[in-house]
This record gives sequence, structure tokens and C-alpha cells, in this order.
Amino acid sequence: MSFHQCPNCQEEVKYKTKLTSVFFGYRPIKCEGCETVYEVDEKFRFILSLYTVLIPILIAYMLSAMMGILHTRWSQVLIVLVFGSAGVFYAATKVRYKKSKLQPAEEKKEEKAK
Repeated sequence: MSFHQCPNCQEEVKYKTKLTSVFFGYRPIKCEGCETVYEVDEKFRFILSLYTVLIPILIAYMLSAMMGILHTRWSQVLIVLVFGSAGVFYAATKVRYKKSKLQPAEEKKEEKAK
């Protein structure tokens, strides 16, 4: 199950926010409702990188070596970019986040006051 809403305030996390996070190197996201910071779970970084890097390279290799479809390097690069982009879109639907240990300073002050 992927991350659809904030556990604290039940605010919906938009697909565009997750896509931007995955596309720019798994950047942390901030909930718009309660401003809690979430980061990508480390276990999923490796798995999601398979969708965006390894699988597109293997597809390009198989198409060029086994089937003889892609004869030039430019066509191989193009197929890696196309399948890599599709992998990013897919990874954004499957990414899981966890609450970041580095929260804003205001939240820490409130916890100390309690």
C-alpha cells in the first residue's frame, strides 16, 4: 500500500507531490495540513531504482542484442529514457514514506513544553 494521506491530519497527499519527490532523487515531502515532513523509506529506494534505471537498460539491451531492433546508440538511449520515464511514473504510485526524524524546530519546542 502506498502513501495516500498523512497519518496525523488525514490530509490527502497529491500524486504530483510524490512524482516530484521521486523525480528529484526521493526528496522529502511536507504535509500541507500539519507540515509534518516525510521521507522515502530506505527499503524502497533500491526497489524503485530498479524500475527507473536497471529495467530500462535491460529492455534496451534485450531489444538490441536479442532481436536486433535497435542498431544505433541513440535509439538505445531513447528507449532507456522512455522506459525510465515510465518507471518514474510507476514508482511514484508505489513509493512509501516514513515520518522524518528532522522535523521543524517549532514542533520540538512544543514537545518540550508538554
